[in-house]
Amino acid sequence: MEKHLLVAIGDDYTSSLSLRYVYGFFSRRDAVKLTLFYVSPKTVPHAPHVREAEPPRCHPGEALPLMEKAKSWLLDMGFPKDNVFTKTCRGDQGIVKDIIKECEAGLYDAAVLGRRGLSWFDEMFADSVSHKILWESVSFPIWVCRNPDSNRKDVLVCLDGSPQCLRVADHVGFILSGEPAHDITLLNIRGNGDPDPGLLFDEARRIFTENGIDPARIRKKAIVSADPAQAILKLARSENYAAVAIGRTGDKPQAIMEHIVGTTSLKLLRKLEGAALWLCK
Repeated sequence: MEKHLLVAIGDDYTSSLSLRYVYGFFSRRDAVKLTLFYVSPKTVPHAPHVREAEPPRCHPGEALPLMEKAKSWLLDMGFPKDNVFTKTCRGDQGIVKDIIKECEAGLYDAAVLGRRGLSWFDEMFADSVSHKILWESVSFPIWVCRNPDSNRKDVLVCLDGSPQCLRVADHVGFILSGEPAHDITLLNIRGNGDPDPGLLFDEARRIFTENGIDPARIRKKAIVSADPAQAILKLARSENYAAVAIGRTGDKPQAIMEHIVGTTSLKLLRKLEGAALWLCK
């Protein structure tokens, strides 16, 4: 089944980490549709005495040449012409909200965002309102790319027994179905005395099997740690994973693995490099 991703584009397409990531991740580029999406910010009254923090983003019409260059680059990299689309709009509600609106209306399988070079992305996490939108209202998977390394392979799937982690497994299974370049490692991080993750691994394996994933492509790993973020970062570095997939909720963390959907996810957003962070709710 074809995958359809929204790829957020900034003003400098040549440094777009999201473009580099999707190119490096997919070996079967004929099975992926990409919509390159550009949003210009809302127009606000100019205050002459206030110094602008950064140059204004392009008007949607002015962004068309940039988008065509990004599309041409993807075509040169092997994506079929009929699978790459461009879309621009003026931000009526603000860049973050307009991306959310487009993703939910377009039924994309994930939104791909570059971690560096998109200042609005940093603002999204710094602003409390936007933070709430991200963690409580966004229903689609988000891929966050920071300095992607095209030589990395495989996906690390973090499991904590929550409904969110099972949806993570389903998302990863869907993306990797028909994509032979990557295998899967199931990871459970627990504290001393926590139950054995065997049943959790079995449930995740069942989900992957339903998505057509060969069981031979699935490995499992259980770690005892009081610092999930550091354990995940260390494993991602040592094993050179292309992606780390985790579940997220708006709930406050209560147990060790629940930190993955709270403070741990933010640590990973700030520190995970080389691999993309896949966030699913």
